[in-house]
Amino acid sequence: MTRSIVSGLLGLLSVAIVGSLPLACQSGGVGDPCIPEDEYDPGFAGFKVTEENIESRSFQCQTRICLVNHFQGRSSCPLGQAAPVACDPADGGTEVGGNTSCQVDEACTQAAVYAPECDSDADCPSGVCDPTRKICGCSDSSHCPGGATGNWICEEEGDGGLQVCRSYVCFNPTNGCQTAEAGTDNEGKACCVPGTNTPVAAPVCGQCGSRNAEAAVYCSCRCGAAEGSNNPEDENFNFCECPDGFECSEIRRDVGLGDPLITGKYCIKRDTTYDSADANGSCGSVAGRLDSACAGQLAQ
Repeated sequence: MTRSIVSGLLGLLSVAIVGSLPLACQSGGVGDPCIPEDEYDPGFAGFKVTEENIESRSFQCQTRICLVNHFQGRSSCPLGQAAPVACDPADGGTEVGGNTSCQVDEACTQAAVYAPECDSDADCPSGVCDPTRKICGCSDSSHCPGGATGNWICEEEGDGGLQVCRSYVCFNPTNGCQTAEAGTDNEGKACCVPGTNTPVAAPVCGQCGSRNAEAAVYCSCRCGAAEGSNNPEDENFNFCECPDGFECSEIRRDVGLGDPLITGKYCIKRDTTYDSADANGSCGSVAGRLDSACAGQLAQ
């Protein structure tokens, strides 16, 4: 997944930080909340409850592991959101009430920037690689995601230099953004990049009532090898012991793909094992956005 410039810089920062720290698996900090790096991408629609994600270089966790254990949506946006309305700043500007695509209390707000990393012009759909910043530019919207029929706009940056792809959506700045802690106060608010007022440009499912962020997204550590694994490096791996309230459970099988040293068992909160045979039942009720793209049942 290609990240925006901002989220890409955050990713580089996280790598730089952990590069100077030991990666030995420790159980201290297991259960601490963490925000997966994917959520800093304003185009990210959220996780699916049928999948797991193991972020093995998280700068937020003492254990360096941010675990997403069969979770739906975004941890920073409990209720999710419908697909936001795309807009073009050329249709009335970016001020509240000015854009013809938006409601009177909304502004046409930049959501995401598409600027893939590059080493040469040949790496870019447009044939334009900025030699200093090493990112791809564009010459028209056909070089943006979705091509000329997508919701992206190719426009110049403020200094009149490189043109890049940007997406804009209608956003109510008075209502603002959802947060993980706001509870019922999240009603009517948008999903945003954590810690910012940058709106998410994609539809997001509401969190599962039985597997919300508190139950399924947190710092963890690797406590055992995958069942049936014969990876010789596991013999010397510093597996952790799970603290009280957690159990050691297999999260990722070793199927011969990817890094074998992140397969296996992790400390998960007790009684939160996922039932792959019943995604809707494991999800439970959903208080926010729920449609055919989401698991769960409508909250009563």
